[in-house]
Amino acid sequence: MTALVGIGLYSPKQAERLIGVDADKIRRWLLRDTSPAGPLWHPEPEALGAEDTLSFKDLLEVRAVEQFRKHGVSMQTIRTALANLSELMQRDYPLIHPQLVTDGRAVILKALKDNGDTSMTDLAKFQDVITDVIAPSIKDRITFDASNNPIQWNPDPDDDSIVVNPKLAFGKPVILPSHMSTHAIYSAFQAEGGDAEAVARNFEISLDEVNRAVNFEKRIAAGAFLH
Repeated sequence: MTALVGIGLYSPKQAERLIGVDADKIRRWLLRDTSPAGPLWHPEPEALGAEDTLSFKDLLEVRAVEQFRKHGVSMQTIRTALANLSELMQRDYPLIHPQLVTDGRAVILKALKDNGDTSMTDLAKFQDVITDVIAPSIKDRITFDASNNPIQWNPDPDDDSIVVNPKLAFGKPVILPSHMSTHAIYSAFQAEGGDAEAVARNFEISLDEVNRAVNFEKRIAAGAFLH
């Protein structure tokens, strides 16, 4: 269990609720060998003995796949780009990289050359391209470390005080500054018959935090976010 601490843990249904990708689709992509090609990748918790479970990085990588699909990129192109980009960068979860863009057909790595020019490389064909690109929201509201690894995500586009951090609450959404689980706050709110002040007293947090957490949970339950 210790090995699972700090990587974030989500069932496919919990992932669906956060990123708006259908749980059955997540299972088809990652958790079931439904094609000769196999899954896009094996989720991080799988190697640690947790089946049918995603990590924080898995969550964001699935979100990235969905964003590319929404922009018209085929699954075969994504699969090839994943393999090539993993080899090029020598890292897992390459689709979360903040320099990736698309033209609606390809997954493209946009980088700055030493001479100051911008290069764009089609990652399925491994060749330079000149095209009009769209920057899909794969990196929207994600905080990266110096090595371009994702360390935190703000799931609510309208409230930066809600964060998803794999080192907090097993990666479930929390409210700042208390770092209290929004789900725990909302459950207490329901148990108290909607008395936000009672919840604030019981948890020793501000009324504003309670209201924000409740608002977030209600909105996400209603599928309010475009992800």
